[in-house]
Amino acid sequence: MPKRINPFQAIYLMKANSFYLFVSAAVLFLSSCITSNEVTKYDYSYLYDEEQAIISPKYKIFHHSQDSSTLFYELNSGDILYERVWGDSAKAANIRMKYTLFADRDLTIILDSGGQNLANYGANGQQKLLQNAVRFKFDRRELAWLTIRFRDENKDFNVINILEADKRENTNNQYFNYLNGEQVLFDQRSVTNRLSIEKSSLIEADEFIMETSNKVFNMTPPPFARPMDHELRVVADDRYSFSFINDFFQQENPAPYNRFFSTIDSVLYNHIFYFGTQFPKLNQITEFIDPIRYISTSTEYKNLKAAVNPKKGLDAFWLKLGKNEANSKELLKEYYHRIEIANKFFTSYKEGWKTDRGIIYIIYGIPNSIRKNAGNEVWLYGEENNVLSVQFRFYQTERSNISNHYEMVRNSDYKNNWYRQVDFWRQGKID
Repeated sequence: MPKRINPFQAIYLMKANSFYLFVSAAVLFLSSCITSNEVTKYDYSYLYDEEQAIISPKYKIFHHSQDSSTLFYELNSGDILYERVWGDSAKAANIRMKYTLFADRDLTIILDSGGQNLANYGANGQQKLLQNAVRFKFDRRELAWLTIRFRDENKDFNVINILEADKRENTNNQYFNYLNGEQVLFDQRSVTNRLSIEKSSLIEADEFIMETSNKVFNMTPPPFARPMDHELRVVADDRYSFSFINDFFQQENPAPYNRFFSTIDSVLYNHIFYFGTQFPKLNQITEFIDPIRYISTSTEYKNLKAAVNPKKGLDAFWLKLGKNEANSKELLKEYYHRIEIANKFFTSYKEGWKTDRGIIYIIYGIPNSIRKNAGNEVWLYGEENNVLSVQFRFYQTERSNISNHYEMVRNSDYKNNWYRQVDFWRQGKID
């Protein structure tokens, strides 16, 4: 993992006239192409493409008081362009962040707006994680929609994201912060075996129950198959009571699956997941075998799982697909790189390669375009309106209270296209 450093060196609040001009334009653009059931026409495919050095912020909303909330965000310095400052030998980034909070999904009723100018000295090519936060006015106990625009002035490039802010009285995960030391974690996945949980003061209860499980979740089936039912009905292996002291609790040695809830007024489970310190990389030989099930036959997979020498069997599998050593190495390298990317971006209650978005990313690669809103993503492979193109829709389910959990809209019509794409892999072709 890239080394974390202190927040930006120079930060100040900004509400310039140019921002309000942007808001007007953004509302016209976004409201024309998003409804309660639709996604924007803006292309978000860069979010899952590590080769594009484009700002890909991570976000975490925390409801800390009755009249306001905080947006934490994280940027990778490797995605930012540093240029020499006039009259100075040092290089600096020049990033502008602007946000608007809307009362409606159609983005027409503004509740609050503001922004920050962010200056950070550094050098191009470094991979450092930069964290910062902005407080915004939010005094309603209901849903709202937060649009965030980052502009890299040195690159002359903008990115826009839309988040759903849920301040209803349901103790959802936006009422809890997860911290590694003083650094905020931007999902519910712990990266260490010592995690701090911060509870919002809006939640009066201090007594909670923690349930843990070592359950190993199944990989998701192909897009034409029926989804797995009730997978999240997990039976706990262990259960204990704990208390928040001054709104903080430190969890030691988390299990792979952890959920906690108030003893008196909980509406939802809140979750923490831990997949080891090496994650999202694969580590054990068995971790390399399991993901090949997406492109192997049942017999090949069973033989590999039962192999006396799993590494030798795995090498033989890839050599069979690649036909020669050089092509096999390229095929293997690309496949496991996609698995690592899937783990990085799509992990929820199970590893990213096992999820609905993960399986599509691994087999099909980076989509030609991604359209999304706060709760939906539509992935397109091919050209818009081309009958040979294939499109996948993913939606976020409110019932799970897992921030990165998306489910796929499945359809039997995917079957032929799926097997054709798998066959590319089996012919040793990287699409």
